[in-house]
Amino acid sequence: MFNEWLQQDGKNIKTIQSYNQSFTELKKWLEGRYGHFAQDQVTPLDLHEWISHMQIVQKLAPATIKKRIAAVKVYWSYLIDTKQTTYDPTRKVKAKRVRESEVAPRWLTRHEQAKLLMTIEKEKRAFNRIRNLAIVQCMLQAGLRIFEVVALDVSDIDLQRRTLVVRRGKGNKYRVVPINKDLYRSLLEWQENAQVEDPLFVSQQGKRITERSVQYALRHYFDQIGLEDATVHSLRHSFCKNLIDAGQPIQVVAQLAGHSSIEETRRYVTASEQELRDAVERISWER
Repeated sequence: MFNEWLQQDGKNIKTIQSYNQSFTELKKWLEGRYGHFAQDQVTPLDLHEWISHMQIVQKLAPATIKKRIAAVKVYWSYLIDTKQTTYDPTRKVKAKRVRESEVAPRWLTRHEQAKLLMTIEKEKRAFNRIRNLAIVQCMLQAGLRIFEVVALDVSDIDLQRRTLVVRRGKGNKYRVVPINKDLYRSLLEWQENAQVEDPLFVSQQGKRITERSVQYALRHYFDQIGLEDATVHSLRHSFCKNLIDAGQPIQVVAQLAGHSSIEETRRYVTASEQELRDAVERISWER
């Protein structure tokens, strides 16, 4: 099986899930086009047309397209390695190289952040309101990734010293993040009301909350305030952008966010599409 082959190659669960999702997207597109999927009948032309579909119809970011193509290439390497085929249609297919520093991530403006927090404050169910606000603040005020948030234990939070420990971040990296006043307030309220003992964030059944549950809850809030293109990861992006806008050195932002390379952090110095639009609108005579 593809998953076992990837595991033997040393790939982690997140990477395996990403590869499977990318291949599923290709398979779904081919089935929609031809009514079926047959791996021996896929041609380089099919793949080039799929890339055009992602660029023109889906309007995906170049980095996303690049990742999908890389995953599909790995899948055909698996087929050849396991002698399921001898032909590799991906061999002549290349994605345009895009440096991450050239692509501005989707962060929320300060106004959008305020609207999101206000929407959560209006949540009628007290348990969900207090928990979800603390979860969102972990990403907005401390820059945690979603898998880092759901993995938090009570012992990782030191409200007295005002520090938060990420024990296994991306690449299994350990980091300590300071807790500011906003995050302190939300975590204190959550711990006082929920009285949790092991996992920090739990469902109403007392089990550790899942990434899917967080994504579902935030998708609901995003839709309420019209942020259709925002994702859970936009909150971490917002944390980095807020620090840059506050005049913090890029090295400080990189350390707080747990970036493996300073190039990752440079993306937050890149203007977003909306900022570019605002810039040219300001020189228009028709204002």
